[in-house]
Amino acid sequence: MSLKITEFRKLEPGATFVLGFPGTGMAGSISSEFIVHKMKFDAVGHIRSDLLPAVAIIRESRPQAPIRIYQQGKLVVVVADIMIPDNLCHSFSKDLVKWIKVQKPKEVIILGGIEKKEGQAKNYVVSWKDKYLDNTKLDHMKLGFVVGIYGPLMLELMEAGLPGYMVLTEADRGPDPRAAATIVRHVSERTGLKLDPSSLEREATRRTKVAGPKWDPYPSIYG
Repeated sequence: MSLKITEFRKLEPGATFVLGFPGTGMAGSISSEFIVHKMKFDAVGHIRSDLLPAVAIIRESRPQAPIRIYQQGKLVVVVADIMIPDNLCHSFSKDLVKWIKVQKPKEVIILGGIEKKEGQAKNYVVSWKDKYLDNTKLDHMKLGFVVGIYGPLMLELMEAGLPGYMVLTEADRGPDPRAAATIVRHVSERTGLKLDPSSLEREATRRTKVAGPKWDPYPSIYG
């Protein structure tokens, strides 16, 4: 697979990269979109390929690529609004990690969801570097598996020798703003960004009170 990664401006080396992809509860994509919207990150690039789904995102009557790159200071966030097809996950991950490595990142944080079990929702850390397993407040996952883009991404980052980890929060199968809020709080603590995910939590509460609400994340929880 050949990704076309367009940079509107040159990225500063030494940034923390945050990667948000759709998955269980849309936790990764909702949380990453929330971060760049609330903190008014600059759009600095996008990712395209002829092999990816033929989709454009329309916002304020302007088209956007479904996988976008944002930056503020030493934080770069990749927001994906489309699922990467299973047959492309390995090659997509390889190309993306190759590009990230050129940027000489400080670390890479992958945001994602995992299917919720009964009881209190847990938040897990998965990493190929011991320092992240020893120095976070997240639970350790003793045994499990992740599907889709997450697995190949972690393996490619590990093979490339890049530092980082994945935060997995238990989420509902449908869009889960409460799970996304949990991830936002973690990113806030980790990076020092002053992020308040209370609008996500209010949306989650509203969804529990109203049967079958229509999910419209952009105006209702980002505005």
